[in-house]
Formats: sequence, C-alpha cells, structure tokens
Amino acid sequence: MKVFLTTVAGSATRFSESVGKPTVKCIFNREDPKKTLLYHMLTQASSYDYYVVVGGFLIDELESYINTVLPDEFKNKVILVNNEEYAKFGSGWSLYLGVKAALDKFGPDFDELLFAEGDLFVDDDSFKAVADADSSVITINREAIRANKAVALYYDLDNVPHYIYDTAHGQLAINEPFTAIYNSGQIWKFNDIKLLDKIIRDNDPKIHEGTNLVLINEYFQNLAGNKTNIDIIEMETWINCNTVNDFILAGM
Repeated sequence: MKVFLTTVAGSATRFSESVGKPTVKCIFNREDPKKTLLYHMLTQASSYDYYVVVGGFLIDELESYINTVLPDEFKNKVILVNNEEYAKFGSGWSLYLGVKAALDKFGPDFDELLFAEGDLFVDDDSFKAVADADSSVITINREAIRANKAVALYYDLDNVPHYIYDTAHGQLAINEPFTAIYNSGQIWKFNDIKLLDKIIRDNDPKIHEGTNLVLINEYFQNLAGNKTNIDIIEMETWINCNTVNDFILAGM
C-alpha cells in the first residue's frame, strides 16, 4: 500500500497578498476549480492508495473543496488532517501530523510514503519518476540557490545529505567541507516506513515544531549512515507558487 502526503496548512501570506484576499493557495483557481495545485498533484498521485492532506488555514474552505470538487475516486482516498497550530508552529508540525496520521491508521507496514509540499507545480514525468523509484528519493531542481527562498541540500565528505534553510531569508551557512550542493525539489519519498515510525516514536514531538527539515534530515541521514541507496531525481519543470504570477507561469 502506498500513501501520498501533502501539507497545505500555512496562511500563504505572499500568495494571499497577490490575490488581494485570504486564500488557500492549493485550491486557488482563476476559472476552473479543477485547475488547482491540489487537483494537479492528486492527479499525478492517482496510483497511490490514500492521500493524507494536512490543512489548517481556512480549513473549512479546503474541506468544502475536497467534498464538492474532487471526483469520488480522489475524495474517497483523502484523509484530511487539521493542523490547529498552523499559525504557531512551522512546517515540521504539519509533516509530523501527516506522518503520524498515516502511521496511526495503517501502522508501519505500508510500502511507501511520498511527501510533497503543497505549493509546488512539477511536470508529470518528474513526479512519475519519483513515484516509480524503488528506493527512497531526494529531489532537486535547477533554480539558483538564494538564501531568500531556497531550501539547500549539500553532501558532506561522507556522502551524508544535509538540508539547510533560513527562516529569516537572510543567509545560508555551511560550516564544513562539502562535495555537492543543490536546490531542493521539496518532494521526498520514504520507503523505509519502519524507520519513519521509529523517528516519530523515539523523538519528543516538540522537535517538529519548527521546520520539516528536522524529520527529513534525520530520515535520510540514517539511510546514508547505513549505506542504504537513496535516489536523487531532478525535476524537469519546478515552480514554487508563491504568488499568482507563479501560478500563471505554471499554466494553471
């Protein structure tokens, strides 16, 4: 069994400002309610057995969209999780709640979990490459690495991956030698669910109140330390939709 997880809980301040009103970014559309980031991503993940969607900001609008717009074959797969602390905690709390919801419902015995941040537009072939991979997956993109927007991924001298991000958008610092650096594609596949379960169970939930990179770093660094294969997949088309102009650029 395969689970797809996306987190869409945040208030999307920049996007709402570009629209002119408070907006749930993943369900925004200009004319066609099926031309949304959420619909697009769920379509790409149609081979997955369940969708865990973590909402928070204007969650009633998100729930209404799921119930009235999504076709039954999508709607019947959705497990909607409410992150009531979306305004207080960071992205890590949404990821924690989503992973925990999947583990609580299915236990640690399902096959894989594919996680994508909910404000992304990627091409179908790139998404399929991640979904079809046999190993856990790290994704990268071709965007320039800038401290004001990028999640950077670097590899140390032992070939262990490290993610870094500055919530103040001021600077990125790497305080050790490294062999490679990339801009993260912000989509990951976890195919060692028992390891994911162990990380959730063994750590104080408070460590997940900040960035989602805490859980992601621990998972992939464990794999690297055990010499487990990790696939790196480059996104051909990758747009982080921070404003309506990005949404238009994606052809939505």
